Amino acid sequence: MLSSKCLTVLLCISAAATTVIFHLWFSQAQCADDGSGYFYRANREAGTSSESSKHKESSPQEDMIQYSLCSPLKPLRFYVNSIAHPLAEALANHPAATKDEKEACLFIAFTTTGEPYSTRPDSWSLAGEPGLNHVVINLNNDVSIVPEGREMIVQAAYESGGFRPDRDFSLSPDVNVFDREAWRQRPSIMPLKREKPFSLVVDIPSSSNASLIPEVHCVGDCFTSLVSTSFCLIPPSPTFHIRLLASLRAKCIPVVLSTTQPLPFQDQLDWRTASFRFPQSMADFVPEMLEEVVKEDVMEMRRKGKVFLDRIDDAQALSKSLVAALSERIHVSLPVYPEVPGNLIYPSGEEPEVNETLYAPRIHSRTGAQKLTTHNLYSRTRWNSGRDLTYTPNTIFDVPLMPGDAAVYEGTREGLLAAPGTKGLGLTRDQEQFTVMILTYNRDSGVKKIIEKLRFCPYLNKIIVVWNNLERRPNGTWPEIHVPVEFVLAERNTLLSRFLPYDRIETESRTELASSLAKGSPGDRSPSAPRAFRQGLARANVAGSCVKAVVSMDDDTGVGQPELEFAFRMWRENRDRIVGYPDRYHRFKNKKPAYGLGAPCTYSLVLTGFAMMHKDIAMNFLVAHLTRRPPLKVVKKLSMSNGSKAGLSARGGHYVKRDECMAIFAEIYGYNPLLYSQEVAVPKNMGRCVPGFTTL
Repeated sequence: MLSSKCLTVLLCISAAATTVIFHLWFSQAQCADDGSGYFYRANREAGTSSESSKHKESSPQEDMIQYSLCSPLKPLRFYVNSIAHPLAEALANHPAATKDEKEACLFIAFTTTGEPYSTRPDSWSLAGEPGLNHVVINLNNDVSIVPEGREMIVQAAYESGGFRPDRDFSLSPDVNVFDREAWRQRPSIMPLKREKPFSLVVDIPSSSNASLIPEVHCVGDCFTSLVSTSFCLIPPSPTFHIRLLASLRAKCIPVVLSTTQPLPFQDQLDWRTASFRFPQSMADFVPEMLEEVVKEDVMEMRRKGKVFLDRIDDAQALSKSLVAALSERIHVSLPVYPEVPGNLIYPSGEEPEVNETLYAPRIHSRTGAQKLTTHNLYSRTRWNSGRDLTYTPNTIFDVPLMPGDAAVYEGTREGLLAAPGTKGLGLTRDQEQFTVMILTYNRDSGVKKIIEKLRFCPYLNKIIVVWNNLERRPNGTWPEIHVPVEFVLAERNTLLSRFLPYDRIETESRTELASSLAKGSPGDRSPSAPRAFRQGLARANVAGSCVKAVVSMDDDTGVGQPELEFAFRMWRENRDRIVGYPDRYHRFKNKKPAYGLGAPCTYSLVLTGFAMMHKDIAMNFLVAHLTRRPPLKVVKKLSMSNGSKAGLSARGGHYVKRDECMAIFAEIYGYNPLLYSQEVAVPKNMGRCVPGFTTL
């Protein structure tokens, strides 16, 4: 039986995944009115569409949004017409949703057949013409509606030629609420070899199938019938969406037998990485072609299929994907990712007066600086990697490097200059600093040792002590160093507290401090302060840079400044990896992954008890799944322990629980994403390039 803590971690990680949406392509239909003011097509038989089925030609994108109601300079807000349906409820709970129509930029309405969930909303002609700023979601997968005005349409069934790629979305909106146990019923990506190499997935038996391709008759959610098949051949038909979804759930690589079949979110998702597409006339040749696909490509396509599947499985995930796609379509950004409010506590019992002259220059954060490029330059990367789409990210961690001559020209060289009191960090990246986050429980002396060791540490911005003991508060005398030391009270005693994106990590509120230092405040000129710090405090230059890195430390960690400085440099070169010191590896017990303390020649995990990471990417499984890169171990000369008493690892059953979590992670992801590595980062010319490293 899994512990509740382990399940909580797993659910947090699985919630970081996003959703995928599917198209249907419908042909002939008959007109009817469901009483909600929209026309739909109810006949699903194949044939040629009649003249009466023709609708308005697709108009320019500008004609679907009235920007006087929808300023691109403000975060997206939308209003949902309330109905009793999982998707409507999930949309209403989205962070960008509002209950006040006057605040809305978009209006989302729903329709169906027979028993309509809503009538035409009161806002229908609010923008001056019917349908402007509106999204109509057809909840019935069996019928098709056509536009009445300027609205965008979301539905599964489109008649031939009826899908407008510049404004419509083709997907099945009739989805269920999130089921936290669904992963238990899903097959794993591994092993790759399956009983059937390929199957033709159809809704009814085909009398014209003269090939030797075995058929699977798919009625409803038939993924259990496909779990023994490697490749699922899917011809176009009214049930294409259902069969595509069943294939993805079965970890069966879809092979679409059509060159014109629209695919889910095809502007954002690169379906070439998760499926094949051939004309139906090639069907007899496809099986032999698929036999040539090598195991590495089968593995990656199944993994991508899992990423895309996670964007459609439930109403909560689908609502995030749909809102993100709408945001990109109308060029209005989602709200910026919110920080977790830090509940500050103080050893003295009350907030002390801040002596600003004690602090070294601190670089401020450029939060939300890439709102526009998030929807363009980085859009496909975010959609296809599995990153969460709920918000506009505060920062994009994998921003490309500037060219080698950036330091030569005005406009690019300024941010590359070293902050006063420090050497340049190298690379053509703006100067940065890091925040140290120490998770502690009843180890006050250990935390004090760490703080003292970090006195005058280069590139340090702030120390945040996450206080996990809810029964008492810090008291007595604590070290005062060249950067702020803040205590944040955790909401509960859990190791997960170290991964929360606390608002105290951001430093915009401290930029006025840097300005005062630049004007010539005296600073700390004591003989104990390094000469570079004493000179630098009076001439701070912090413009144009950002704080992105977090160093996660346990409260019993042994710290050496040269090691920390070098690890920070390595993270700047490997921003999509966890960079740190204590390494572990995964092994296998009864074909299930288990936890290994250490292997002589390889590793696959770096423990977050002393690791540097982007604060939005916190765990080895998640990072390996999103980036497909191993962690990076940095050489360490000092002992990992600062002499504090033994912690959780000394408790009985600790490693058994870690084995359980390793196995359950692999089940949730559908495979074990951890990658082995022998790479260890060592400074070039240790004593010269990283002063003090050789004397540790």
